[in-house]
Amino acid sequence: MLAVDIGNTNVTLGALPAEKRRDAPAPLAGWRLATHRHATADEVGVTLQGLLSAAGPSLDLLAGVVIASVVPPLDPVFRDLSEKQLRHRPLFVVPGVKTGVKILYDVPGEVGADRVVNAAAAFARVRGPLIVADFGTATTFDCVDRRGAYLGGAIAPGPQMAAEVLYQRTAKLPLVGAFHRPPHAIGKNTQDSIASGLFHGYVGLTRGLLRQIAKEMGGRPTVLATGGLAAVLAPAVPEIEAVVPDLTLEGLWRIWHVNSVKK
Repeated sequence: MLAVDIGNTNVTLGALPAEKRRDAPAPLAGWRLATHRHATADEVGVTLQGLLSAAGPSLDLLAGVVIASVVPPLDPVFRDLSEKQLRHRPLFVVPGVKTGVKILYDVPGEVGADRVVNAAAAFARVRGPLIVADFGTATTFDCVDRRGAYLGGAIAPGPQMAAEVLYQRTAKLPLVGAFHRPPHAIGKNTQDSIASGLFHGYVGLTRGLLRQIAKEMGGRPTVLATGGLAAVLAPAVPEIEAVVPDLTLEGLWRIWHVNSVKK
């Protein structure tokens, strides 16, 4: 089956075994494409067909398609791609779809599909109170209690977004390269100073929010991290117990099964 996570910066796709099992399987193949809001179903389909052919799985062998999207303009594109080229009606993670977690947000429909999917995947792993820290375009923190209820969380700009705003809103500060841990907190040049502010600033933001959230939840919730920048930040955040790169794909796989999609 094909799991698709349509994010603001990237579209992440994973081909996973369709058969049901207790533990979510690792993807047979996975890809990350840049998000292009004006892409057509034909363009995405040609790219996907090439990727699947190179990796081994055939489009004809797909048992189903499940999609989490936070980019509404691309929803009809991927629906059209799934129905016409993959010959499957896609399951979109939207309000009303069974996820395995009860949403306690004031307005449940406001919760991003990716956040719900991550919460569902994390609870299936932990089976107890937890926090998911997702370091992507935005930095999000999502909380689940011991009964599997989604409590809410926190949202902050992601490090790359912060770097871009710093560059765009100042006259002389440069746009720094990839988010990384600088050798020292005290930068000796502008590039290193910005890198230090971003890295150590986000470490402080992460640790501070995790402490405050855990205090409000009570006890010691398990903390899992995911997202493209998790591997960079996690070593400096001792509260994070594990980095799960494919957490969203895991959650999509589980939600596909929970909804008894015809296979």
